[in-house]
Parts: sequence; C-alpha cells; structure tokens
Amino acid sequence: MKKFLTLTLCFIILFTNTSYCQPTIVKTAIQDLDTVNNRITVMIKEITGDDPLNINELTKDIKFCESILVSNSKQISNAHSTESDIQLRRTYSTILYTIALYELSLSNMLMYINDDSKTNFFIDTCALFRQGNTSLYILKLENN
Repeated sequence: MKKFLTLTLCFIILFTNTSYCQPTIVKTAIQDLDTVNNRITVMIKEITGDDPLNINELTKDIKFCESILVSNSKQISNAHSTESDIQLRRTYSTILYTIALYELSLSNMLMYINDDSKTNFFIDTCALFRQGNTSLYILKLENN
C-alpha cells in the first residue's frame, strides 16, 4: 500500500511539473513590455525636464512603442484564443491588460505633446503608466 501511494505521488509530481513550463511567447512579451516601460519612463522625464521638447523625436518614440505593443497584442490575442490551460490564459489576459494600459498612456502622451495646454492628458499619461508599471511588476513576479 505504501509503495502504491509513493508511486502515485511520484507520478503526480512528475507530470504536474511538466505542465507548468514557461512558454517563450510570455517571456518575449514581458521583455518587450519592459522595453516599452523603460522608453515611456524616459519620455516622461523628457517632458517634465527643463530642456525644450523635441516633438518629432517624442512622436517617433511613441510610434515605435506603439508598434511593439500592437505586434505583441496580436500575438498574445491569437495565443489566448487557442489556449486551453486556464492559468496560461490568465497570464495572457494580464499581458493584454498591461498592453492596453501602455497604449492608453502613449495615446494620451501624444495628445499632450501636440497641445500642451491640455494638462489633463499628461496627468492621465502618468496615471495609466503607473498602473501599467504595477501590472508589469506583478506579471514579472508571477512568471520568473
């Protein structure tokens, strides 16, 4: 009886560990989100700095970040729709949520740099960026 119980537990542990493998799509998405996070941090510091804004350079950076987010969003959405594992679907949903927060932050930033009299757009940029930053931090903790 003890042997049977031991073999059953070993069998369960062996096959449970193989089901929790980290897919490369999640790691790639987290790395890309980290890149976007760092770029948005730099852009916010440029906006709040004392130097005059280079609107063309900021617009290029925003478009670059948006292109990263769009490609990841498409890839993760496709993976989410075909995935059957609930835990992995939750991770994909968290990534999509973080992407949406960063996209909103970037669109508000673009609105602000085109018309700096609308400071509420910059406030929204910072608030959404902070939420995205927190979401990315939690995502990194859960997917080491």
